[in-house]
Order: sequence, then structure tokens, then C-alpha cells
Amino acid sequence: MSSAANLNRQWVLVRRPEGVPQADDFMLAEAVIEQPQPGQVLLRNMFLAMDPAIRNVLGQGGAYSQPLPLGAPVRGIVLGEVMESADPSLSPGDRAWGFGTWSDYSCGPAQGFVKIAGSDDLASHLHQLGTIGLTAAYGLFDIAGLRSGDRLLVTGAAGAVGSLVGQLARAAGASRIVGIAGGPAKCALAVADYGYDVCLDYKSGDDLAARIAEAFPDGIDVVFDNVGGDQLEMAIENIAKDGRIALCGMISGYGEATPAAGPRNLWNLVARTAQMRGFRVTDILLDRQRVAALQSRITALMDAGRLRADLDIRDGLETAPSAFSDLFDGSNSGRLLVRLK
Repeated sequence: MSSAANLNRQWVLVRRPEGVPQADDFMLAEAVIEQPQPGQVLLRNMFLAMDPAIRNVLGQGGAYSQPLPLGAPVRGIVLGEVMESADPSLSPGDRAWGFGTWSDYSCGPAQGFVKIAGSDDLASHLHQLGTIGLTAAYGLFDIAGLRSGDRLLVTGAAGAVGSLVGQLARAAGASRIVGIAGGPAKCALAVADYGYDVCLDYKSGDDLAARIAEAFPDGIDVVFDNVGGDQLEMAIENIAKDGRIALCGMISGYGEATPAAGPRNLWNLVARTAQMRGFRVTDILLDRQRVAALQSRITALMDAGRLRADLDIRDGLETAPSAFSDLFDGSNSGRLLVRLK
């Protein structure tokens, strides 16, 4: 094997982003392909998932884990083929998704990867059947405890997670599903394809707080929040008695130098005996039984043609930084993936 064949192209962090990440914050470097140690596997990456949460570890303060060191390869969810394995749970030729790096190859603990069984639609395992679908289902059912007849508000309704939350809630019998998204095109998509009764355009210039109150004259039973900030405060203002709020993400504050002020109306949670709970899908990834149960629920809807999944696929490892930046200005159209050639 030539020396070039032993090299792994990888995007490394060379500058901490200020605001929206830029191409100059990253550099495409080469390193020797790692060999798996006991308990590890080596994957040839086929897809990289572009997730807003990656932004949290690129700055000085990591929200989910320690900040990524400068010069280190960017980490995220990947899907690929096992090339070498030092763990009995995965064998060469298997395909799996889990935590890897923005690179041609990823090497890491086998327990961090989920084996794919019998599917030609690989991209679905980075969307409906992967962390996005699991986030939507886990947050909606396990954290927020959505029940038939509930009235639901979803922020980021046209995003990757929000697009599935609306459809899962519709299938579960929610009585009213209202989303918030940016722009008339995304709002139209949320209503036409993602299960929403109404979608409120926060970019329209209208009084969003008044529109939320109008949409929920009897209050909101469940909030699935991807945005945080003012939209979360507006949701709390309209929470119903015994309402439940699932905090999935806060993209409105990702990368901000100064943390946004917290909601000023938390007393509503006390007055209305409501609950608000944050969650991370990584908390259940090692619970194979629960993952399988949630995937089974999602698969049933897929098989029945009741779960639409829109993908925005960019080709080539070279496109990863620009694709990632697109997450923060809304220029992507669906779950954003990078497909490696």
C-alpha cells in the first residue's frame, strides 16, 4: 500500500469561530489513518451529518463536552462501512453510524456506533432512524410525554428535528400542532408536509407573541423547543396547567459571545404547575432496547408512507465547512448531509 493510501484527509479546527462558523475557521489536513485498538473500529466514512450542536464545542466553552482543541479534527455523527474491527459487536463490511470525525475515515469505540441492518437507504439512518428521528421521538414521548389530544407548539418547525416532531405528533393524535419557522416557504412546507395545522413566520414582522396567544386560546400542553430565547419565553407565557416543555436545543444562542438572558417568566411554571426539562439524545444511545423501540415506531410510519423526510445532500468532503455554515442562516432545505465520494 502506498503512503498516500495510508493518509486520512480531515477537517481540523484552526480558529475558534465568532458567530457563524466560516471556512477559514477550518483547514483540510492529512494524518495517518488510525488503527483500531481493543474495543474500537475503523470506518470508511460515507456520510457526515451537519448538526447545529457541533457549534457548541468549537468555542471556548463546550456545552455538551469539553471544547474541541485547536488543531483537532471536528467531531460529529458519521455513517460508514467498517474496515477493521477490534470489537466483536462489529465486523468488517458492516455499516454503522455513530460519533466520528469530518474525515475520510473515523476510528473510535465500537460502543459509540449503531449497526445498520438490512437497509439500502443509508441516509435514513442519519435522519429518521438516526439521531434526528430519535431526538424527535425521545423528546416528544419520553421527555414531554405527549398524549392524544394535546396541544403542541414546536419551535424550529421546518428544521430536521422539527419536521419529524410535527409528523410524529400528528400520528400520535395531538389535537392542535402549531409550528414556528422562518420565512413563508418554510412555513408552507411545515403545513403541507410536516403535519402542522398552523405555522407562524417569525420573520414576517407580525407580533409573534400575540399570534402564539391567538393560536392557543386555551394554552399549550406541550412545547418542543429547538430555539430558546424570545420564542421560549413566549411559549412559557402561554403554557397550560400541567404543561410540559422539552428543551432540545437553543440555536438562537449558539456561538453568541454573551449568553442570552433567561426567560423572565419562569414563575408561570410554578403558577401553572408546568415542567421544563432539557435532554440529549446521547443519553439513550447506549440503551439499545429503547433505541430499537423508538426506531420501530418510526419505521412503522415510514412503511405506511406517513413520514416525509427531506434531505439536502452535498457531495465531497471539501464541502463540509460551507455546508455547516448554511445551518445557521437557514439556506439548507432539509436534513443536511455531506456525502463522501
